[in-house]
Amino acid sequence: MLAQYRQLLMRLLEAAAQRGDLDKNINQQAAASLFIGSIQGLVMQSMVAGSPLAMREQAEAVLAIFERGIASQNSGDAT
Repeated sequence: MLAQYRQLLMRLLEAAAQRGDLDKNINQQAAASLFIGSIQGLVMQSMVAGSPLAMREQAEAVLAIFERGIASQNSGDAT
């Protein structure tokens, strides 16, 4: 399942690169690893805290940071 998720994420990153939305200096494999690791970290924190709601709130902020980090300078607002 994780391999399929990674493949989907890689296709999305490649499509973003083709549109010019992805910074051309971004290593797409590393970006995928960072994204998956961030999600896994949020899930673990949620399990430890016993609060899925906290994960959901943090997920939006984490996604916004990730998007800003990989966005092309020319793509405008990544959110």
